[in-house]
Amino acid sequence: MIPKYISLKNKLNNDILENKYPIGSKLPTEVELAKEYKVSRSTVRQALDLLVEQGIIDKHWGSGNTVIAKSDNSKSKTVMVLLPNNKDAVFTDVFSDISSMLMKNGFEVEFHSTQNSYQLERQYLQLLMNDIYAGLIIMMARSNFPSTNVDLLQLQCKRQLPIVFIDTAPSAIYNPVIISTDNYGRGYQMARHLINRGHKKLGGIFVNDNYSSIQAFSGFTDAIRDANLEIMDNSYHFCNYHDPQGVNSRTNAGINRFLKYAYDTVSAVYVDDPNITGDGTFPIFTSSLTPSKSLGKECANAIMEIKKNGNSKSVTIPFKAN
Repeated sequence: MIPKYISLKNKLNNDILENKYPIGSKLPTEVELAKEYKVSRSTVRQALDLLVEQGIIDKHWGSGNTVIAKSDNSKSKTVMVLLPNNKDAVFTDVFSDISSMLMKNGFEVEFHSTQNSYQLERQYLQLLMNDIYAGLIIMMARSNFPSTNVDLLQLQCKRQLPIVFIDTAPSAIYNPVIISTDNYGRGYQMARHLINRGHKKLGGIFVNDNYSSIQAFSGFTDAIRDANLEIMDNSYHFCNYHDPQGVNSRTNAGINRFLKYAYDTVSAVYVDDPNITGDGTFPIFTSSLTPSKSLGKECANAIMEIKKNGNSKSVTIPFKAN
């Protein structure tokens, strides 16, 4: 349910846009507004504070609230998109497809990169509190771990904000709409590909705080087991998506140390992160698979379907060989 003070703020803003309250005029008093809109004075105060923050009115004690600007700053046609990164090719493609599909259908897109940070993610989610957005598309920060921001997401669900999750959603979110790729299948197919090429002892590098990578690890090791081959525990390395200060799980030196050790035992190491390339000292194998459908377009379609029908189905997109 949308908070009353946000609804009132939007009504007052529309009245200003429609010249009910021209620039230079004064708004009715708090008491008069409370009576007209059948809300408490506290609600009126919160709404007026938001209009002040947005530069639409000037509020001075004892002299009332003066309209100083018109601003059609409503977010009612804006979809917020939160992704871990704005530089990786994968995320760039996803965002590009989301944007093109939504903009063709009359929406605007507001993008923020969380850098896989709980703290940044929370800052951006809090922006949703002061306006009514058309929707939210989000890939959770540190998606393989419990979210520290589930409280804000639950609040947006209560406000009936359309939300589409990419890959996974916090367990506390009831009946989420999730658009994902078949990451388990991707891992399974990559292991089968290496086995079919004659590699019987496999290792891998996966991202431990990324849900899709851990799903790929599950598929990868299941394929090895299904082929009646041995899973070499010490030939797997789990790194972070972003290393915190003082931790070096992704450096070339650290990756090379692991590869040197692993290649004493295995004949191929699969790397489930395109940003880990090594320095060429040791061979690595990466995924040659691509999603059979556009993840971004499926996300955009889901948001529009929720806005139209109140709900949408979750979708899992299989991978295909290039």
